[in-house]
Amino acid sequence: MRLIDIYSDGRGERLAYELLKERPLEHGISHKRMPTWEEHLHFMHSAPHPFRLWLVIETDDFNARDPRLARQVPVGVIEVLPSNEFGVHVLKRYQGHGIGRSAVELFIKTHEPLPPIPAVRNGRWLANVAPANKRAAEFFQKLGFTKIQETYAL
Repeated sequence: MRLIDIYSDGRGERLAYELLKERPLEHGISHKRMPTWEEHLHFMHSAPHPFRLWLVIETDDFNARDPRLARQVPVGVIEVLPSNEFGVHVLKRYQGHGIGRSAVELFIKTHEPLPPIPAVRNGRWLANVAPANKRAAEFFQKLGFTKIQETYAL
């Protein structure tokens, strides 16, 4: 498994959009509607970049008939905010194979959270989970994350 900067990988734009299309709106945190392709591209290439880190998750194509011919395929993304909050998204066809768990474990092993700034940023990793996404909440709890707050929007 590899984590690759989305901007250095030509498949990143389409992958991120495909993940958005698969995700129910109630599982999103920042989207009230599905953006158009043009809006998505504008968001991705706006300056400064919207995320501190935006990583493509690549793993061996386990559907290859001959394991010797398996190649790395993009299966999801990890989005990291400057506040040390992150989200992980895996294409539906690759869910249920431990990819999300492995990706988060690799991410935490290879990336340090930014240092704390009182009243601005926590000094540890925080997972973003929409209230309707019970599967994601259970996923992070199984990884050892604990619920520390509920956030409300007006």
